[in-house]
Amino acid sequence: MATQRIAFIGLGNMGAGMAERLAESGYQLAVYNRTTEKAEGAARLGARIAESPADAAREADVVMLSLANQDVVRAMLYRDDGVLRTLPKGGYIVDMSTVSPEFCLETAEKAKQAGYRALEASVYGAPFHARSGELRVMVGGEERDFKEIAAILRTVAKQVTLMGPSGMGATMKIVLNMLMGIQMPALAEAVVFGERAGLERRKMLEAINGTGYSSPVMNLRCPMMAERRFEPPMFRLSLMRKDMMLVLERCQQLGIPMPVSESAYAALTAATAQGLGDLDVAAIVAHQERMAGMDSYPWPGGNP
Repeated sequence: MATQRIAFIGLGNMGAGMAERLAESGYQLAVYNRTTEKAEGAARLGARIAESPADAAREADVVMLSLANQDVVRAMLYRDDGVLRTLPKGGYIVDMSTVSPEFCLETAEKAKQAGYRALEASVYGAPFHARSGELRVMVGGEERDFKEIAAILRTVAKQVTLMGPSGMGATMKIVLNMLMGIQMPALAEAVVFGERAGLERRKMLEAINGTGYSSPVMNLRCPMMAERRFEPPMFRLSLMRKDMMLVLERCQQLGIPMPVSESAYAALTAATAQGLGDLDVAAIVAHQERMAGMDSYPWPGGNP
């Protein structure tokens, strides 16, 4: 029987699956989400639905957060009914959100000053990987702290790697998401180019899906583009844009030119401005169609 008590904050696409996996694995779990309905799956498996982040953390040994961005993480930790109001001293803060390396360093330092221990445990995979325990987790933090929470992470992941001190897990995550953020606009451009040149879209996407030029990320999106199936999103386009912004901010600090990433960020920004942000990132093909004058396809969700 798992002995560490866990508070899980944020039950979105990834968080819900991880929380449910932890609950069915025997962990004593309290969960908090702004929209309570999203906590019902974990509750059916034995988790307690908390009324606030502070309520969730009250008796926890480990607090795990899976949230949209670092502003939300900051609010969940530090607001009046936040985690740090009640988390027992010596507790662990494990941020599984995609945030900047600088934010991870800030969180680790503030946690240390307040008597806690913090790590980032950046996750890579799809929602179904979260539910089945097949994520990949890249951790930044102290090795001794990593060892204390490694068993929890291995419950939700098939691969757990300590990348280095605080900030290195987040750095590895944005390296990976940079590759995804570049591939999606490139795939959309390839699809539109091929179709305008006379290829049938479905056959073209089937061919891309079956070649060495593709990738697992593309393989998931090829059928989505063929069927124009952008909901429910596996990875929201607006979050992909946010992650590319994190890449460019860090590269600006390091003085690294990133022309390909800048182009991808511009395409994702334009698509978000056109109302595609809440759809899967595969919906960027609609933005590319409009730029190429292909008006025969229906705009996702109605008029742009």
